[in-house]
Amino acid sequence: MSDGTFQLKVFSGRGLEVEAIVSDVTVPSESGELGFLQNHCDYVGLIATGITHYTDVGDSSPKSCLVSGGICTFNNNVLTLLADTVDKPEEIAVAKVSDDELSLLEAELEQLSLYDPAWEVLSQKVARFRALQKLVQ
Repeated sequence: MSDGTFQLKVFSGRGLEVEAIVSDVTVPSESGELGFLQNHCDYVGLIATGITHYTDVGDSSPKSCLVSGGICTFNNNVLTLLADTVDKPEEIAVAKVSDDELSLLEAELEQLSLYDPAWEVLSQKVARFRALQKLVQ
């Protein structure tokens, strides 16, 4: 592909979630967003909970999906995401993303110590709710 494009494949436990020819992709990581363009160097890294943005050249539209955990690789102009979960905007019920529930989770998180084993699980839930809210806005 010499036209500035590359292939994106996003998998979850349900199977192939997204397959597209894209011009750019951003992927959430623990240290911030990772950006990928055609001919990126080979890469292997961890995915954080957050929104993956990409431009599908098939219809020239920006698209996004929520990924939660996993790994990503870039090799031979193929970006592959192996995510724990993947949610697409059209699949998300807005009722699932209530401000009240997020407020309760955040209040519960504030009561926990960083050393409490439940802190990491709850922290991931809060991050997922925040990303879901951004995705459906």
